[in-house]
Amino acid sequence: MNVRQFVERRRARWERFAQMVEAVRWSGAKQLNADELNELGRLYRQVAADLAYARQQGADASVQDYLNSLLAQAHGVLYRTKRGQWTEGLRNLYYGFPDAARRHWKVILLAIAITLVASLTAFLLVLTDPEWGKRLVDGQFRQVLEQWKTGKQYTPGDVSHAPGMSMFYFLNNSRVALLSFGLGIFAGIPTVYLLWTNGVILGVFGAELARVGKLGFFLVSIYPHGVPELGAIFFCAGAGLLLGRAVIMPGDYSRIEAIRRVGHDVFYLVAGSVVLILIAGLVEAFFSFYAFPGWLKFLWGTASLAILLTYIWRVRRR
Repeated sequence: MNVRQFVERRRARWERFAQMVEAVRWSGAKQLNADELNELGRLYRQVAADLAYARQQGADASVQDYLNSLLAQAHGVLYRTKRGQWTEGLRNLYYGFPDAARRHWKVILLAIAITLVASLTAFLLVLTDPEWGKRLVDGQFRQVLEQWKTGKQYTPGDVSHAPGMSMFYFLNNSRVALLSFGLGIFAGIPTVYLLWTNGVILGVFGAELARVGKLGFFLVSIYPHGVPELGAIFFCAGAGLLLGRAVIMPGDYSRIEAIRRVGHDVFYLVAGSVVLILIAGLVEAFFSFYAFPGWLKFLWGTASLAILLTYIWRVRRR
Protein backbone atom coordinates (compact mmCIF):
# COMPACT_ATOMS: atom_id res chain seq x y z
CA MET A 1 0.00 0.00 0.00
CA ASN A 2 1.42 3.40 -0.94
CA VAL A 3 1.05 6.41 1.32
CA ARG A 4 -1.71 8.03 -0.79
CA GLN A 5 -3.87 4.89 -0.66
CA PHE A 6 -3.15 4.55 3.04
CA VAL A 7 -4.43 8.07 3.75
CA GLU A 8 -7.54 7.65 1.59
CA ARG A 9 -8.52 4.35 3.22
CA ARG A 10 -7.97 5.61 6.77
CA ARG A 11 -9.40 9.13 6.44
CA ALA A 12 -12.96 8.16 7.47
CA ARG A 13 -11.64 6.36 10.54
CA TRP A 14 -9.62 9.37 11.61
CA GLU A 15 -12.51 11.76 11.12
CA ARG A 16 -14.84 9.54 13.13
CA PHE A 17 -12.26 9.31 15.92
CA ALA A 18 -11.81 13.11 15.94
CA GLN A 19 -15.60 13.59 16.20
CA MET A 20 -15.88 11.21 19.14
CA VAL A 21 -12.94 12.80 20.97
CA GLU A 22 -14.51 16.25 20.55
CA ALA A 23 -17.86 14.92 21.83
CA VAL A 24 -16.19 13.49 24.94
CA ARG A 25 -14.29 16.75 25.48
CA TRP A 26 -17.50 18.79 25.72
CA SER A 27 -20.09 16.32 27.03
CA GLY A 28 -18.06 13.72 28.89
CA ALA A 29 -17.81 9.98 28.39
CA LYS A 30 -21.08 9.43 30.26
CA GLN A 31 -22.93 10.54 27.13
CA LEU A 32 -21.61 7.50 25.23
CA ASN A 33 -23.31 4.11 25.38
CA ALA A 34 -21.44 0.83 25.77
CA ASP A 35 -21.04 0.27 22.01
CA GLU A 36 -19.71 3.79 21.47
CA LEU A 37 -17.23 3.41 24.33
CA ASN A 38 -15.96 0.18 22.79
CA GLU A 39 -15.72 1.89 19.41
CA LEU A 40 -13.76 4.78 20.93
CA GLY A 41 -11.26 2.41 22.50
CA ARG A 42 -10.90 0.46 19.27
CA LEU A 43 -10.39 3.62 17.22
CA TYR A 44 -7.76 4.87 19.68
CA ARG A 45 -5.72 1.71 19.19
CA GLN A 46 -6.20 1.75 15.44
CA VAL A 47 -5.13 5.38 15.05
CA ALA A 48 -2.06 4.67 17.19
CA ALA A 49 -1.22 1.76 14.88
CA ASP A 50 -1.78 4.03 11.85
CA LEU A 51 0.71 6.56 13.24
CA ALA A 52 3.30 3.81 13.72
CA TYR A 53 2.72 2.62 10.15
CA ALA A 54 2.96 6.17 8.75
CA ARG A 55 6.30 6.67 10.47
CA GLN A 56 7.59 3.33 9.25
CA GLN A 57 6.58 4.02 5.63
CA GLY A 58 7.92 7.57 5.67
CA ALA A 59 4.60 9.30 5.11
CA ASP A 60 4.49 13.06 4.70
CA ALA A 61 5.29 15.05 7.83
CA SER A 62 1.82 16.64 7.65
CA VAL A 63 0.18 13.20 7.95
CA GLN A 64 2.36 12.20 10.89
CA ASP A 65 1.80 15.54 12.63
CA TYR A 66 -1.97 15.24 12.19
CA LEU A 67 -2.11 11.75 13.66
CA ASN A 68 0.23 12.64 16.49
CA SER A 69 -1.86 15.73 17.34
CA LEU A 70 -5.06 13.70 17.20
CA LEU A 71 -3.72 11.09 19.60
CA ALA A 72 -2.35 13.76 21.94
CA GLN A 73 -5.77 15.44 22.11
CA ALA A 74 -7.45 12.10 22.72
CA HIS A 75 -5.01 11.22 25.50
CA GLY A 76 -5.61 14.57 27.19
CA VAL A 77 -9.36 14.05 27.04
CA LEU A 78 -9.51 10.39 28.01
CA TYR A 79 -6.97 10.53 30.83
CA ARG A 80 -7.62 13.99 32.24
CA THR A 81 -8.19 14.50 35.96
CA LYS A 82 -11.77 14.88 37.04
CA ARG A 83 -12.64 18.55 37.19
CA GLY A 84 -14.21 20.15 40.21
CA GLN A 85 -13.35 17.28 42.53
CA TRP A 86 -11.95 19.18 45.51
CA THR A 87 -13.16 16.38 47.76
CA GLU A 88 -10.93 14.04 45.79
CA GLY A 89 -8.02 16.38 46.47
CA LEU A 90 -8.71 16.25 50.20
CA ARG A 91 -8.96 12.48 50.01
CA ASN A 92 -5.60 12.31 48.24
CA LEU A 93 -4.07 14.52 50.93
CA TYR A 94 -5.60 12.37 53.68
CA TYR A 95 -3.88 9.27 52.31
CA GLY A 96 -0.90 10.87 50.59
CA PHE A 97 0.52 12.63 53.67
CA PRO A 98 0.98 9.54 55.88
CA ASP A 99 2.13 7.53 52.86
CA ALA A 100 4.89 10.06 52.14
CA ALA A 101 5.82 10.22 55.84
CA ARG A 102 6.20 6.44 56.02
CA ARG A 103 8.20 6.29 52.81
CA HIS A 104 10.66 8.96 53.98
CA TRP A 105 10.73 8.29 57.71
CA LYS A 106 14.54 8.31 57.74
CA VAL A 107 14.90 11.97 56.72
CA ILE A 108 12.13 12.93 59.15
CA LEU A 109 13.95 11.05 61.90
CA LEU A 110 17.13 12.88 60.92
CA ALA A 111 15.34 16.23 61.34
CA ILE A 112 14.18 15.14 64.81
CA ALA A 113 17.69 13.99 65.74
CA ILE A 114 19.28 17.30 64.70
CA THR A 115 16.79 19.23 66.85
CA LEU A 116 17.25 16.96 69.86
CA VAL A 117 21.05 17.09 69.70
CA ALA A 118 20.95 20.89 69.45
CA SER A 119 18.49 21.12 72.36
CA LEU A 120 20.51 18.84 74.60
CA THR A 121 23.77 20.63 73.75
CA ALA A 122 22.31 24.06 74.53
CA PHE A 123 20.61 22.74 77.69
CA LEU A 124 23.87 21.37 79.12
CA LEU A 125 25.87 24.46 78.17
CA VAL A 126 23.46 26.83 79.89
CA LEU A 127 23.27 24.67 83.00
CA THR A 128 27.06 24.70 83.14
CA ASP A 129 27.40 28.43 82.50
CA PRO A 130 24.32 30.75 82.39
CA GLU A 131 26.23 33.16 80.15
CA TRP A 132 25.79 30.69 77.32
CA GLY A 133 22.09 31.60 77.29
CA LYS A 134 22.92 35.16 76.26
CA ARG A 135 25.37 33.96 73.64
CA LEU A 136 23.05 31.43 72.06
CA VAL A 137 19.71 33.27 72.05
CA ASP A 138 19.08 36.67 70.50
CA GLY A 139 17.74 39.53 72.58
CA GLN A 140 14.34 39.31 70.89
CA PHE A 141 13.72 36.04 72.76
CA ARG A 142 14.79 37.35 76.18
CA GLN A 143 11.46 39.09 76.79
CA VAL A 144 9.55 35.91 75.96
CA LEU A 145 11.87 33.96 78.26
CA GLU A 146 11.27 36.36 81.13
CA GLN A 147 7.51 35.95 80.65
CA TRP A 148 7.91 32.20 80.96
CA LYS A 149 9.83 32.65 84.20
CA THR A 150 6.91 34.55 85.73
CA GLY A 151 4.64 31.54 85.18
CA LYS A 152 1.83 33.80 84.00
CA GLN A 153 -1.14 32.09 82.36
CA TYR A 154 -4.43 33.37 80.99
CA THR A 155 -7.73 32.77 82.73
CA PRO A 156 -9.77 29.99 81.05
CA GLY A 157 -12.70 31.49 79.20
CA ASP A 158 -10.97 34.79 78.48
CA VAL A 159 -10.56 34.52 74.71
CA SER A 160 -10.43 38.23 73.88
CA HIS A 161 -6.85 37.93 72.68
CA ALA A 162 -7.15 34.42 71.22
CA PRO A 163 -7.82 35.32 67.54
CA GLY A 164 -4.76 37.56 67.35
CA MET A 165 -2.60 34.98 69.12
CA SER A 166 -3.83 32.22 66.85
CA MET A 167 -3.01 34.21 63.72
CA PHE A 168 0.42 35.19 65.10
CA TYR A 169 1.38 31.62 65.94
CA PHE A 170 0.04 30.31 62.64
CA LEU A 171 2.06 32.81 60.61
CA ASN A 172 5.22 32.39 62.71
CA ASN A 173 5.11 28.61 62.68
CA SER A 174 4.33 28.60 58.96
CA ARG A 175 7.35 30.78 58.31
CA VAL A 176 9.74 28.47 60.17
CA ALA A 177 8.29 25.30 58.67
CA LEU A 178 8.10 26.55 55.09
CA LEU A 179 11.59 28.05 55.25
CA SER A 180 12.84 24.65 56.41
CA PHE A 181 11.26 23.18 53.30
CA GLY A 182 11.90 25.86 50.70
CA LEU A 183 15.55 26.50 51.54
CA GLY A 184 16.26 22.80 51.31
CA ILE A 185 16.87 23.32 47.60
CA PHE A 186 20.27 24.78 48.57
CA ALA A 187 21.70 21.34 49.26
CA GLY A 188 19.72 21.10 52.52
CA ILE A 189 22.23 23.25 54.42
CA PRO A 190 19.78 26.04 55.44
CA THR A 191 17.31 23.38 56.57
CA VAL A 192 19.88 21.84 58.92
CA TYR A 193 20.77 25.31 60.22
CA LEU A 194 17.12 26.16 60.98
CA LEU A 195 16.60 22.84 62.75
CA TRP A 196 19.72 23.37 64.81
CA THR A 197 18.74 26.96 65.70
CA ASN A 198 15.24 25.91 66.70
CA GLY A 199 16.66 23.15 68.86
CA VAL A 200 19.09 25.56 70.53
CA ILE A 201 16.25 27.93 71.45
CA LEU A 202 14.30 25.07 73.02
CA GLY A 203 17.37 23.93 74.93
CA VAL A 204 18.16 27.42 76.25
CA PHE A 205 14.56 27.99 77.34
CA GLY A 206 14.49 24.61 79.07
CA ALA A 207 17.74 25.25 80.93
CA GLU A 208 16.82 28.79 81.95
CA LEU A 209 13.49 27.64 83.34
CA ALA A 210 15.11 24.65 85.03
CA ARG A 211 17.35 27.07 86.91
CA VAL A 212 14.27 28.82 88.39
CA GLY A 213 12.39 25.57 89.07
CA LYS A 214 9.87 25.89 86.23
CA LEU A 215 11.07 23.25 83.76
CA GLY A 216 8.00 21.07 84.37
CA PHE A 217 5.71 24.06 83.89
CA PHE A 218 7.47 24.89 80.62
CA LEU A 219 7.31 21.35 79.24
CA VAL A 220 3.69 20.74 80.14
CA SER A 221 2.69 24.11 78.68
CA ILE A 222 4.30 23.54 75.28
CA TYR A 223 3.35 19.86 75.06
CA PRO A 224 -0.26 20.33 73.79
CA HIS A 225 0.67 22.49 70.80
CA GLY A 226 4.23 21.20 70.51
CA VAL A 227 3.11 17.89 69.01
CA PRO A 228 1.51 19.36 65.86
CA GLU A 229 3.86 22.36 65.75
CA LEU A 230 7.16 20.49 65.98
CA GLY A 231 5.67 17.70 63.90
CA ALA A 232 4.97 20.17 61.11
CA ILE A 233 8.51 21.54 61.31
CA PHE A 234 9.97 18.03 61.19
CA PHE A 235 7.85 17.03 58.19
CA CYS A 236 8.67 20.24 56.31
CA ALA A 237 12.34 19.85 57.17
CA GLY A 238 12.18 16.28 55.91
CA ALA A 239 10.78 17.61 52.63
CA GLY A 240 13.61 20.16 52.52
CA LEU A 241 16.20 17.45 53.12
CA LEU A 242 14.68 15.41 50.30
CA LEU A 243 15.14 18.35 47.96
CA GLY A 244 18.69 18.83 49.20
CA ARG A 245 19.51 15.18 48.63
CA ALA A 246 18.08 15.36 45.10
CA VAL A 247 20.39 18.31 44.40
CA ILE A 248 23.63 16.88 45.76
CA MET A 249 22.96 13.18 45.06
CA PRO A 250 20.73 12.92 41.98
CA GLY A 251 22.03 9.43 41.19
CA ASP A 252 21.48 8.38 37.58
CA TYR A 253 19.10 11.28 36.92
CA SER A 254 19.61 14.93 36.14
CA ARG A 255 19.06 17.22 39.13
CA ILE A 256 15.79 18.51 37.67
CA GLU A 257 14.54 14.96 37.15
CA ALA A 258 15.65 13.91 40.65
CA ILE A 259 13.73 16.85 42.16
CA ARG A 260 10.70 16.03 40.04
CA ARG A 261 10.71 12.42 41.24
CA VAL A 262 10.48 13.46 44.90
CA GLY A 263 8.14 16.37 44.18
CA HIS A 264 4.98 14.31 44.70
CA ASP A 265 5.94 13.24 48.23
CA VAL A 266 7.37 16.66 49.07
CA PHE A 267 4.03 18.25 48.20
CA TYR A 268 2.10 15.95 50.53
CA LEU A 269 4.57 16.43 53.39
CA VAL A 270 4.28 20.21 53.14
CA ALA A 271 0.50 20.22 52.64
CA GLY A 272 -0.01 17.98 55.66
CA SER A 273 2.30 20.21 57.68
CA VAL A 274 0.18 23.27 56.93
CA VAL A 275 -2.82 21.49 58.48
CA LEU A 276 -0.74 20.63 61.56
CA ILE A 277 0.43 24.24 61.87
CA LEU A 278 -3.16 25.47 61.79
CA ILE A 279 -4.08 23.01 64.55
CA ALA A 280 -1.05 24.07 66.61
CA GLY A 281 -1.98 27.75 66.29
CA LEU A 282 -5.50 27.09 67.56
CA VAL A 283 -4.27 24.99 70.48
CA GLU A 284 -1.71 27.65 71.45
CA ALA A 285 -4.24 30.45 71.29
CA PHE A 286 -7.11 28.72 73.11
CA PHE A 287 -5.55 26.11 75.41
CA SER A 288 -1.78 25.87 75.98
CA PHE A 289 -1.26 29.21 77.72
CA TYR A 290 -4.37 29.08 79.89
CA ALA A 291 -4.43 28.05 83.53
CA PHE A 292 -5.77 24.56 82.94
CA PRO A 293 -4.51 21.73 85.18
CA GLY A 294 -1.12 20.35 84.23
CA TRP A 295 -2.46 16.82 84.03
CA LEU A 296 -5.05 17.92 81.46
CA LYS A 297 -2.37 19.51 79.26
CA PHE A 298 -0.23 16.40 79.57
CA LEU A 299 -3.20 14.22 78.62
CA TRP A 300 -4.00 16.46 75.66
CA GLY A 301 -0.42 16.34 74.35
CA THR A 302 -0.14 12.58 74.80
CA ALA A 303 -3.46 11.98 73.05
CA SER A 304 -2.37 14.27 70.19
CA LEU A 305 0.91 12.37 69.81
CA ALA A 306 -0.87 9.00 69.84
CA ILE A 307 -3.40 10.15 67.24
CA LEU A 308 -0.71 11.57 64.96
CA LEU A 309 1.46 8.44 65.13
CA THR A 310 -1.52 6.15 64.62
CA TYR A 311 -2.64 8.20 61.63
CA ILE A 312 0.80 8.05 60.02
CA TRP A 313 1.42 4.36 60.53
CA ARG A 314 -2.07 2.94 60.16
CA VAL A 315 -3.94 4.99 57.53
CA ARG A 316 -3.36 3.46 54.11
CA ARG A 317 -5.14 3.45 50.79
CA ARG A 318 -7.27 0.42 50.11
